[in-house]
Amino acid sequence: MAIRPFDLIHKSLRKPVVVTMKNGSVFTGKIVSYDENLNLYLSGAREDEEGGRDFKSLVLKGGNIVSISPVE
Repeated sequence: MAIRPFDLIHKSLRKPVVVTMKNGSVFTGKIVSYDENLNLYLSGAREDEEGGRDFKSLVLKGGNIVSISPVE
């Protein structure tokens, strides 16, 4: 049986991930939830760039996400 993309996202719930956006921004945080449009709700998120900001929670629009990678 093939693994579907949403199955992989579901396995990443409450685990740290790195999310790359279309505009080049990179965020690290734990996935709290997601929806059918791949909008992500992250907790404890951080913008990974010089002078990046910390967020208690953050919502990223699915249409602007390029990649989601687990933190190892």
